[in-house]
Amino acid sequence: MTNKRSTEPSLNGHRGQHLISAQQLSARLGESSLRVIDVTTHLKVLPSGDFSGVSGRADYEAGHIPSAVYLDLQNDLSDNTSSFRFTVPSVAQFESAMQLAGVSDTDTVVVYAANHPMWACRVWWLFKVFGHHQVLVLDGGLPAWQALGLALSTAIEPVPTTSYAARYQAEQVIDGDTLAGQLPNSQLCLLNALSKQQFDGVGPHYGRPGRIQGSVSTPYSRFLNDRFCFEEASALQRIFEAAGVTPDKTVATYCGGGIAAAIPIFALALLGRTENIMLYDHSLSEWAARDEWPMTTTTAPKAGA
Repeated sequence: MTNKRSTEPSLNGHRGQHLISAQQLSARLGESSLRVIDVTTHLKVLPSGDFSGVSGRADYEAGHIPSAVYLDLQNDLSDNTSSFRFTVPSVAQFESAMQLAGVSDTDTVVVYAANHPMWACRVWWLFKVFGHHQVLVLDGGLPAWQALGLALSTAIEPVPTTSYAARYQAEQVIDGDTLAGQLPNSQLCLLNALSKQQFDGVGPHYGRPGRIQGSVSTPYSRFLNDRFCFEEASALQRIFEAAGVTPDKTVATYCGGGIAAAIPIFALALLGRTENIMLYDHSLSEWAARDEWPMTTTTAPKAGA
């Protein structure tokens, strides 16, 4: 039997490479090579049942971590020539956004959101896609900062002039055509990060209810506690073991539009796994619109069954 006490420290040893606590960030503010970025975004449910992204710039202006800059995920960090929201931007656009934020490619970057960590995890993932590895997510986001009674600022400070050279890592992104061509695939573990209800085909959907055929439910909420901090390594490990994630299998994650799908990828990084992992960028926003691509729902058991 595995000794939990002996394995937990080794699993948790990767957390400091990707997560930073509010207390740790407070102690590091003012470091010349540290950049803090607020990426707060809101998801609004439309009458059609679809979703719309709303900028969180007003939240930032009302109060943010001192020295933080704001980047708009939908406008600054997404390809607005795409017909899909939140598409990975071009190298040139990402470089431009980094210069706008005063970030150089040697800086350590801390990303956070005022509402939900999925936004920060998406931006963390984007940094990885563009070859920037010194990136941390503020555990618990702005609420964790406020819970410690740490000061907020409304100042919009000037940013330094920087140069930034992105290095696009194509193997971290998968498109719908490629994914459809690979299924079924016993060596691919396809994780659905939406709620279990949406996975089953109940509630809001993206044109067709349900999930990509062959995928496994790993709701983003299960990786977080009630303070929106990431669970300890042993709890994360159990989620992935139950989903059939093993070291020999490639992992691909998806959700509705590629945001929540970053949370399982971040959780895997907390466990030390960063290779052979892809995010389906357009997720169900694209897949559900392609009738030839298979989806399935969970059939509810009949009464008395």
